[in-house]
Amino acid sequence: MERIKVNTSKNIKAKVLAHFIVLSLLIILCVKLLFSRNVENGFLYVYGILVTSVVFTTFLVTFTMYKDPYLLARNIPESKKQKYFVSCLVAVKDDGRVIGKCVESLINQKYDNKEIIVINDGSTDETGEILNEYARKKLIKVIHLKKNVGKKRALGKGILRSKGEIILFTDSDSIVAPDATSKIVDVFNLDPLIGAVSGHCRALNGNKNIITKMQDSWYEGQFSIRKAFESVFGCVTCVSGPLAAFKREAIYNLIPAWENDNFLGQEFKFATDRTLTGFVLGNGIVSNKIKKKYNNSPFVLREKYHAKDWKIVYCKSARVLTVVPDTFKRMIKQQIRWKKSFIRNIFFTGSFYWRKSFIPALFYYLHILFVFIGPFVVIRHLVYLPLHGNIISAFLYIGGILFIGSCFGLAYKLENRECNKWIYRPLMSLFSTLVLSWLIFYSALTIRKMEWFRG
Repeated sequence: MERIKVNTSKNIKAKVLAHFIVLSLLIILCVKLLFSRNVENGFLYVYGILVTSVVFTTFLVTFTMYKDPYLLARNIPESKKQKYFVSCLVAVKDDGRVIGKCVESLINQKYDNKEIIVINDGSTDETGEILNEYARKKLIKVIHLKKNVGKKRALGKGILRSKGEIILFTDSDSIVAPDATSKIVDVFNLDPLIGAVSGHCRALNGNKNIITKMQDSWYEGQFSIRKAFESVFGCVTCVSGPLAAFKREAIYNLIPAWENDNFLGQEFKFATDRTLTGFVLGNGIVSNKIKKKYNNSPFVLREKYHAKDWKIVYCKSARVLTVVPDTFKRMIKQQIRWKKSFIRNIFFTGSFYWRKSFIPALFYYLHILFVFIGPFVVIRHLVYLPLHGNIISAFLYIGGILFIGSCFGLAYKLENRECNKWIYRPLMSLFSTLVLSWLIFYSALTIRKMEWFRG
């Protein structure tokens, strides 16, 4: 009885905190609408209203409408659940220090109806020997590639060898929770039109220093708020690599196009996660065209699937930990790669995402607008307006950034009540706005430079 009282008390506090966040954002929005109107700075006024409205709506929808699909799937009788065969795939290159832990996490999954395929993408360190040891024990299957072909092509070779009805990817520097696969399989049982499921990712080295703590606090919000929002509408825009599960029929015929993704006249090696997600989101639009183009590919000749309008959801309770950059230099390099991926997918996913539900589609295109306009708004608030006598604008702008970051920080606290890393979230918002936002232009100018860096 005591335990029930404690849990009830925590749930009440969580609801109060969630309502506080939403109410605070609503008040800020109302203040902007009623008192911040300035004809001279009309553009800033509209921009501020749009940003605040998007953030407010995202939190409101997430807190009131998102339900972890695994919790919903638990209500399905076991007799009616399909025990999908799962192929767990990992591509690895020169990750001998961490690949063992990744493989062990897949071996230790509580879901038995699976196979594990690891593709050694031309490693020159001890990775191959480590994998061979697991293969000798018949715990995994290993594909050794003599030369590095890149993550997409390496995974493609693994998919050709796979038998799973569900294909689950993780990264070589990630550790998957023991119950993640079983939870994801349950989610696929919830709706036959679910074509992909994104798990929940946090930083494996999140306690190392201030840089990793900032990123860990950011990861929480990107998944439990932003992906949860998109999941409500069944159209998550990025099934992130550390824990990404796809129904075979949703991606199999499209793998040749994924492997041979070209942009600006050359192979585009990045956007691995975003592009594959895009193929699922646009399956009903692009599938037949791709199958016709690659009609001689084994991915089309061996098995043919009908085009469908798939849903993509996010499962909060399916967990994975991944290594994040632990220096600012490494973090910057990773961010550049991510922003190049973002730019490339504006021209792919952006070409059809407008056909999805109105609200997430509107927010998707507004987000693109915010990314490119944001840095100029920073200059206007922190340089131009203060130089013209409006110093208060700089303080209000910084305060607004910290406030939004604090809302995400409190949301972090909701999910991790015994952890105090939520205090780093406002700092991450500030760093992202003042520093990382400018990398979009460098990324655009150097987008043809395909230098892989994960971090």
